[in-house]
Amino acid sequence: MVALHLALETQIEQLKKIQQQLLDEQLHQQSQLTKSKITDTIIFGQMLNQKRKDLGIDLETLSLQTELSVSTLKRIFKNPAQVKFSSVLLVAEALGIALCSL
Repeated sequence: MVALHLALETQIEQLKKIQQQLLDEQLHQQSQLTKSKITDTIIFGQMLNQKRKDLGIDLETLSLQTELSVSTLKRIFKNPAQVKFSSVLLVAEALGIALCSL
């Protein structure tokens, strides 16, 4: 009976450690999400433009893919707040970027 009691206590302690590890991981993931939030539209435009360059897509090709003019694309990359959200969304999707998860 004593051995069973000790075994149960050991298992309870192991479960508590696992629970704490899961809580720590959850907190870490939440802090990573907070760090990745976009708070500046100009920086976001620069990030979109860098992604375009990294993918080797020129403005003319992206214009054809999104049906947006090159001048609109340039405005998006300069400051996305200057254009319609739907245009920014088109560019993000064409570049394989998910803007948010709900």
